[in-house]
Amino acid sequence: MTGQRTGQVLLMLAGLVAWAVQFTVIYGATSTLCGRGWVGATMLGVGNVQAIILAATLAALAVTALALAWSLRLYGQAGDRAAPADRFMSQTGALINGFSLLVILWHGIPAFILPACA
Repeated sequence: MTGQRTGQVLLMLAGLVAWAVQFTVIYGATSTLCGRGWVGATMLGVGNVQAIILAATLAALAVTALALAWSLRLYGQAGDRAAPADRFMSQTGALINGFSLLVILWHGIPAFILPACA
C-alpha cells in the first residue's frame, strides 16, 4: 500500500476511530463514576458524568468534522480526471465521516436527557 492510499484509508476511518474513542470514554467514565458513587460531584456546575460526555462528544465531533471537510475537499479536487479508486476513496471517506457525525451525536445527546446512573 502506498503512502497516499494509507492516508486515504486513515482519513476514511477517522470518524469511526473518533466514535470508538468517544464510546469508550462515555461508557468507561459512566460505569466508573456510577460504580464508585462519585456521580454527585460537579465540575463547573455540571455533573462529572455530563462534563466528561460533553468533552468527549465535542472532541469526537471536531475530529470527525475536520475529516469530513478534508474528504469533501479531496473529492472536489479529484474531479472526473482522477482514477476511479481515488474518487471511490474520497466519496467513501465523506460518507463514513458524515454518518460518524450522526452516530457521535446519537451517543452524546442522551447524556443530557437521561439521568446518569439510572
